[in-house]
Amino acid sequence: MQIMAQEFMLQEGEKVIQDITPIKRLLYFMTVKNALAWMFAFLFLGGFLLVPIAFGIGAWIGGGIGGIIGGLLSLVFILGGTIFAAYITAWLVYSKRHYWITNKRVIFKTGFLGYTINSVPLERISDVMVSRSFIESIFGFGSVHIQSMAGQYNALNPHGSEAALEATPNPEEAQQLIFNLIKKKRTDEKITM
Repeated sequence: MQIMAQEFMLQEGEKVIQDITPIKRLLYFMTVKNALAWMFAFLFLGGFLLVPIAFGIGAWIGGGIGGIIGGLLSLVFILGGTIFAAYITAWLVYSKRHYWITNKRVIFKTGFLGYTINSVPLERISDVMVSRSFIESIFGFGSVHIQSMAGQYNALNPHGSEAALEATPNPEEAQQLIFNLIKKKRTDEKITM
């Protein structure tokens, strides 16, 4: 018999040990790779393409002081739109992100417009790593990276792990919990490496 646990089905005998929500949206926005990549891409384009276009619009409006003001207003509008687009991107990613640690597996929900739920069974986990960027260290959170025995490499993750619990409060505690659950499962089921 399977039991529904929020957005996924629990296996028989499975229970949620820890339910993890990433840190607050504003901090997530400041640190999430996708939002920063979008923002830098737009700023790069703005510096080389949009600024000349903005000042071209300003010159077309009337030249002189009016053209400069029009160009600056166009530039402010473009940069504001860039920051808004980056925030919306981060918000969409954040709203789909959630993690669960159960007595049988680690479950990851990720997405942008839709979502995907993946899991790694505890008996297949070979390593659990913690990383903290400079900004993550300042604000007291980090990422927990899960590597399985399958050894699959995720090109989007620089740590070479298959999945990551990004923007996790107390990542060292989550890491230790996963290690303890792995040890218990291997002991209970007499699994050797």
